[in-house]
Amino acid sequence: MSSVVAELGRPPKQGPAGAPPSRSELDRTPRGGRGRGRWRALGAVATWIGPSYLVLLAVMGFPAAWNVAISFFQVSYGSNRFIGLANYGQILSSGQFYSSLWLTLYWTAGVFVGQFLLGLALALLFNRRMRIARYLKPLLIIPWALPGIVTATSWTFLYSQDGLVNQVLGALFGIAPTWLSSPTLAMPAVIIAGIWKGAPFYFLMILAGLQSIPKELVEAAQVDGANRLRVLVSVEMPYISNILAVTSVLGLIWTANYFDGIYLMTQGGPINATLTLPIWIYNTAFSDFNISEASALSVILLLIVLALSVPALRQRRRA
Repeated sequence: MSSVVAELGRPPKQGPAGAPPSRSELDRTPRGGRGRGRWRALGAVATWIGPSYLVLLAVMGFPAAWNVAISFFQVSYGSNRFIGLANYGQILSSGQFYSSLWLTLYWTAGVFVGQFLLGLALALLFNRRMRIARYLKPLLIIPWALPGIVTATSWTFLYSQDGLVNQVLGALFGIAPTWLSSPTLAMPAVIIAGIWKGAPFYFLMILAGLQSIPKELVEAAQVDGANRLRVLVSVEMPYISNILAVTSVLGLIWTANYFDGIYLMTQGGPINATLTLPIWIYNTAFSDFNISEASALSVILLLIVLALSVPALRQRRRA
């Protein structure tokens, strides 16, 4: 009996440093104390990150909500008249919407695939040990760092009748196409310019992911007889799948919303051959001065971008 009393009088055994409390210890904690601790933690979180969320809401949330609200009105010389879904009905019933939607998907798919493949190829090349790599990497980042107007002006000169592109094609094949004046060649021309500008972003992200892979994994696959392609598909790409998913979603969003390069090179022409949804929104708002219809178009573009990006993020989260 005395041993039992002595055992009960001893302090409870402490677990290893940093170990979470056991279930029995939590059960012995007063419920009021747990509640106060939880509210105290929430108060600390709100104090630290609450102001930043308020700024984010003011800078991004309010304009977005205002844009959605304006799409249900007819705005004319300062007077607003509620018209419901009339702007959306007018857009969806026009043939130009489906033409611009197809051009937007064409542009987004072409630029996204080209940027991803070129960035992956460059990342695989520079993932090797090369002395010259330290000097070439900064040069490869230049296209991504250049402002859109500089990129568009440079490629406009390259595509001109006496530009470098036609000079090379004329010397090799004896042809000199009118790139930006041809309805069939204008979109491929701006897609090539878009690939050139955005590929360094994929290059940097994929290269960072490849360099984070433990060498033991690659060496083990090579010992098992896997060739270079097999190592890439079965080891490296699955290991950096999270980086690929985030990079792809960001690339899709930026590409679908891209405006300045296309507009500065073609203004949506010739004959609306490059009139993507962002350019149509700009023309509707600032050329036709139809703010309400432009707001409805931007809401539709937002829904399209969400439809492209959200499923990819959900699939990545499940995986």
